[in-house]
Amino acid sequence: MKKKISNVSSTLIINTYEGFYYDNAKNLENIQKHIKTKYDNKKLIKIAHEISKTINTEILNESSHNFEPFGDSSALLIQANLKLYNSGSLHLKESHITFHTYIEDILNNFIIIRLEFHICSCSDANVFHSVENIIQLNKELNLFTPDVFTLDYLRRGSKYGKSHMDIINDNCRFNNEIFLNLYNVTNCTAEKSIFGTQNYFSILKDEIMHDKFSGLSTDITSNQIYIYRDFLFRSYGDYKLSSDASNLDCIEEVKHNK
Repeated sequence: MKKKISNVSSTLIINTYEGFYYDNAKNLENIQKHIKTKYDNKKLIKIAHEISKTINTEILNESSHNFEPFGDSSALLIQANLKLYNSGSLHLKESHITFHTYIEDILNNFIIIRLEFHICSCSDANVFHSVENIIQLNKELNLFTPDVFTLDYLRRGSKYGKSHMDIINDNCRFNNEIFLNLYNVTNCTAEKSIFGTQNYFSILKDEIMHDKFSGLSTDITSNQIYIYRDFLFRSYGDYKLSSDASNLDCIEEVKHNK
């Protein structure tokens, strides 16, 4: 039977933020070397390849560029892997996976790295599953356990089962127990019944963030960690978790004096 073609496309934009504390020029130099190693372009490209497998696509083209003093950018042109489809619907239009790294030093004594992955796919696979390719919690806490990350999910068009009446909505919820033990997660679209748009703000739990920085540097104080945590909320999130942090549908808007 001839396969039907759908016009669906799914996009997931993942932004991670990770801070590195320094207290003097020598320490800053060591931190910069550590950042270049941790956010090495080859490691990020490997993650992009893993994402391509997760969302059942094949890579058509790959390009990358390095910036000075810091920054990497790569793009993978992909399409649905036709070998993986025996029935149902598919879309042959080209899609992409890109990533970019950015550096910020606005907050005193902290360098903050933002890593952005942009995943757009016309395959039937759920792009939300690629989160675990980036936030690799089942491995050593090296690549990557960011302090904050945001997710923006967009779906345009619809996914179908055996007929036009069988509309499939992607599952865009966090079910990883390890993940939920580390992060406070806010579903910023919880009050709206919108299957095609989802937005999440996630931040390391307070005690875990303190343990992380205290283990990396004996010079950082608890007050400096609190200042950094407050900076993350004010700069990168417009929402604050309620007291029930385990409930993904809880949301409380915060009015910040920026």
